[in-house]
Amino acid sequence: MIIKYLLILGIGHTAGDFYLQSQKMAEEKDKSFRGVVMHSLEYALVMAAAVIPVFDWNLLLGALGLSFSHFLIDAAKYLLLKKGKAKKSAGLFVYDQMAHIACIFAAAYFLYNAAVPAAVIPPIAHVLETFEVSKMALARWILALMLVHMPANILIQQVLKENRGSLQAESELNDNKAGRKIGTIERLIMLLFIALDQYTAMGVVLTAKSIARYDRISKDQGFAEYYLLGTLMSTACVVLCKFLILP
Repeated sequence: MIIKYLLILGIGHTAGDFYLQSQKMAEEKDKSFRGVVMHSLEYALVMAAAVIPVFDWNLLLGALGLSFSHFLIDAAKYLLLKKGKAKKSAGLFVYDQMAHIACIFAAAYFLYNAAVPAAVIPPIAHVLETFEVSKMALARWILALMLVHMPANILIQQVLKENRGSLQAESELNDNKAGRKIGTIERLIMLLFIALDQYTAMGVVLTAKSIARYDRISKDQGFAEYYLLGTLMSTACVVLCKFLILP
């Protein structure tokens, strides 16, 4: 099944482009070609590590090939920013990730048609069988949980940044980033509820979140719209993860 290649490469991409990329590195790769190269090397190492549980030399070559495409995309983005033909925005972030996802699908298609082995190595397979854990289900949940945390936070932050307006000062004072933590916990709980087909229970989470901000929502229409946009995007991320990734 092609899904197994998509899961392996998807986990590697998410780890390399979000979790193991520092904020400093993310800013540096948009400002200098050296930053692009350093991030690409780091990304290649993460992709190589991602295929270890299902190691095969051809699969490793496929992962490294995907890493090279990642370098080309980031280099193109750097040149566009440097020449002023693009500016950092939510749109650029989305286009960048869409290009990476397209490459992941292309790499998975190539690996699938080349019939590259992707069986879990015996030591890990033995542990999973001992605990009666489905390999595919585990990989699906790993990717889904990874996506609803940092990638979702960054996407929502990028979109809200362009709709923040007068709320900018408040956001800058929020040094503890409580909003992101609340958003992550909210999405994790909703993902568990929707995975258990408890759709109505999701309303409890959204209601509890709204109660905490009720006073501000009722008095400030701008904040209410800002809050609603973030909530809807957060919910959409969970729903997409459920129906595109989880069984």
